[in-house]
Amino acid sequence: MFCPECGTLSFPNPKGEIACTNYKCGYNGPANVVIKDQTTGKEVDLSQATSSTESRARVYDVIKDSDKRHGVLTTGTYMCPNQKCNSIYVFSYLEQTRSSDEPETRMLTCKDCGKGWREY
Repeated sequence: MFCPECGTLSFPNPKGEIACTNYKCGYNGPANVVIKDQTTGKEVDLSQATSSTESRARVYDVIKDSDKRHGVLTTGTYMCPNQKCNSIYVFSYLEQTRSSDEPETRMLTCKDCGKGWREY
């Protein structure tokens, strides 16, 4: 709800009256505000609006795909160490595998054969 005098955001009490939170305005009274609904074009009386603190349960799906992490595709920077593949299309990303004062480890995965290796 908004104060009909100054437009400050206010919350109605159970009787439908609002007390403006703006100390300069100080409006206390009914929130008889009528607005037009933009979807239907009808006038809506907001003094009859109610609020609740009901919470809804959410369902979360945990997806375990850390083994499919590929990173950024590079071309020509690395070559697959697999003797049968020798592909130059390699996914790479950096990961901090040791303490923070050590450099990151570059994790590499071949796009064609899926072989993974690291560079320290």
